Amino acid sequence: MEPLLVEGLRSLSQREGVTLYMTMLSAFKVLLHRYSGQEDISVGSPVANRGRKEVEGLVGFFVNTLVMRSDLSGNPTFGELLERVKGTVLSAYEHQDIPLNRWWMRW
Repeated sequence: MEPLLVEGLRSLSQREGVTLYMTMLSAFKVLLHRYSGQEDISVGSPVANRGRKEVEGLVGFFVNTLVMRSDLSGNPTFGELLERVKGTVLSAYEHQDIPLNRWWMRW
């Protein structure tokens, strides 16, 4: 990536109070929305799944997939979408131990 583009994305993220991951996820969701025309966009994201002290020292592959679901209805501004995605990401990480089928039923 171009250094100026990366710096601009980092600056935007900092200004909006989100992580670079949240900014990039939001941009990806906008792209999916534009191509698909759908307002309900879900993206799976792998996480290390090492939230428990007991498994931190274990060797192995403990990947879990979190589904980041966003509602793009109402033509939100990018700032509004960032705020929605931030809430979704923080909630998903907070509840990553809940099985996907139980998490998905919340929606």
